[in-house]
Amino acid sequence: MKLSDHLFAYPWESMAENNCNSYLVDGKVPMLIDPGHHHLFPQLKAGMLEDGFKPSDIKLVVTTHPHPDHFEGVQNFLDLETRIAMHAEAESFMEEQGAMLFRMMGLRPPPYRVDFHLVEGELEVGDHRFQVIYTPGHAPGSICLYWPEAKALVTGDVIFSQSLGRTDLPGGRGALLKASIDRLTELDVELLLPGHGPVLRGKAAVKENFYLVRSTFFRFI
Repeated sequence: MKLSDHLFAYPWESMAENNCNSYLVDGKVPMLIDPGHHHLFPQLKAGMLEDGFKPSDIKLVVTTHPHPDHFEGVQNFLDLETRIAMHAEAESFMEEQGAMLFRMMGLRPPPYRVDFHLVEGELEVGDHRFQVIYTPGHAPGSICLYWPEAKALVTGDVIFSQSLGRTDLPGGRGALLKASIDRLTELDVELLLPGHGPVLRGKAAVKENFYLVRSTFFRFI
């Protein structure tokens, strides 16, 4: 589903199974953000094909955090000429606690590799420039991606429409999540792209959502 020039969204709308929203940025170096669960990858692949993209077209896969519903699908790119990137703390989590989390959710730890680590600051992807924002609290090594040119913010599971990420999984910390959300409120955002639920359009809607989440949920975490 095309959202704007060079930006495509693949929202997960089924109530039968949990999976994340995936996002694709087209350009000289096509980038896929959060490939979702491995066994549900055929649905994402079908959506990409409808928009004219094959998995082999993707040159960079970015994962916002190492939870199965965002990270597990990286294994679909291991045999392709695709680079895979995540935060160093996310990789450490996978090495130390990731297997336990996957098994806790009835899953096998997936094969994966990390070609480079995402660090706070500018990330140049072909002809596009993004800001990597370190946003812990929901998961270790959680990051958000801000695209100033499009005023778009990919939030992973940090904040959603009218909700925010859970903190009861290993490595979750409410105080860190609140601080991460506070940082995001300072950005000029007209398109909020969460890891689950609907996309938010318009600066007023995004600002109102930040206010609603902070005023409603911060007291409980």
